[in-house]
Amino acid sequence: MLKKIIVTISSLLFIFPLFAQQELGLHFMRNNWHANETNPAIVRDSGGVFRLPGFYNGLAFDGPHYSQLVSKVNGEPVININSVIALLDDENVIRDDFILHTIGFAVPIKKKWLVSFGHSIKYHAFFKYPKTLPQIIYEGNAQFIGESVNIGSEIQLTGFHSIDFGLAYKADKLTLGLKAKFMSGFVDMTTDPDHNDVGFFTDPDIYQITLDGDYILNTSNALDYRSYNDFDFDINFGTFTADQFFDGNTGWAFDLGLRYETDKWDLAASVLDIGSGITWKTRVTNYIVQDSFLYEGLDFSGALTGGDSPGFGSTLDSIEQIFQPERAENIYSNNIPHKIYLSALYKASEKVRVGVVYFNENFRNENSYAIGLHGNFDVAKWLNAGFTYSITEDTYDNLGMSVMLHGKSVQFFGVTDNILDIFNPVKGNNFAIRLGGNLFF
Repeated sequence: MLKKIIVTISSLLFIFPLFAQQELGLHFMRNNWHANETNPAIVRDSGGVFRLPGFYNGLAFDGPHYSQLVSKVNGEPVININSVIALLDDENVIRDDFILHTIGFAVPIKKKWLVSFGHSIKYHAFFKYPKTLPQIIYEGNAQFIGESVNIGSEIQLTGFHSIDFGLAYKADKLTLGLKAKFMSGFVDMTTDPDHNDVGFFTDPDIYQITLDGDYILNTSNALDYRSYNDFDFDINFGTFTADQFFDGNTGWAFDLGLRYETDKWDLAASVLDIGSGITWKTRVTNYIVQDSFLYEGLDFSGALTGGDSPGFGSTLDSIEQIFQPERAENIYSNNIPHKIYLSALYKASEKVRVGVVYFNENFRNENSYAIGLHGNFDVAKWLNAGFTYSITEDTYDNLGMSVMLHGKSVQFFGVTDNILDIFNPVKGNNFAIRLGGNLFF
């Protein structure tokens, strides 16, 4: 079982590193209520709206893509781990976001005010690991003899319900928006940001291995660890029941936004998910490793000379000692991603609009940004199409596309910031898509 787990996790390491989870194309869909997710001041000019169920999923990586990970030998797919390790950075990050929108609506009050309500289920995944971890797993420790290396990883897997209460005020050309989000967490697994180091040292004389652990893994309703070969791990939607909704794993976040419109210009700025995150108080287990472990390997000298040998029994005892952390039930907190949008949209004609946007995100002290150029046009009265080109710290080939179908009382849309990778997934490294719809009244 342990070998399967190591292989599975190690394979994931090569498939999912980090990009910012921006939604630049959605931000420019100003006639789409879902754009309110990027700025609480983006609201409809008149009338109410009911948000239909929809979803968003964003997955990206700056390491080797599938075609670099898998090659064919005699017609059979083969994973070439050694060549992939050479393409990794010193630090690598897994990142994935998933949002499922359920119910949501907005209602105008006395023309200038608009109140809104919405519910969503959200997952945020973050996994930061050093290159030395897969190097030791797949290439061995000979390359690090006499050198102390860190193989500790940072993890955050958080699932929670978000209940959103929004308020917007429209005064002529200026709109101000505020959204308060009540978050109820139902599953989490997070490393302590100040305790996530595992030192690995191989003695140059007698090749003993020393592990220095300063590692705390906080969990709630996610992991039941009994030993290195006996544990339960489960993160899925089925973990939530109604009695867990207000059971103490809660927090608040706030969105602030403004929008200024003229006949030709549409300027917007927003800060999203300001707050201290979720505090986890119930169903909490902390796994703590703060000790040093010495592994001397197998000694067969006694068996060869007719004496006693420790054999595999003592080796398994050593492994079990290393992977047997202390348990506690201490309250802890973790954050969700903080985001900033700054944009300008220019109305070039009755049917054509062009714009520029700056995006910034901070998650677990990983700061990411994107700059995008956008254009959208009305193909017909019932069809709008848009295109977005963006760059990030590491990529310059991100081309997005949006399509919006709308009638008098209904609207459906789809948007992605990386359409090229969706159509060519084996060579892609950035995947994101949002689908949804609205009813107007």
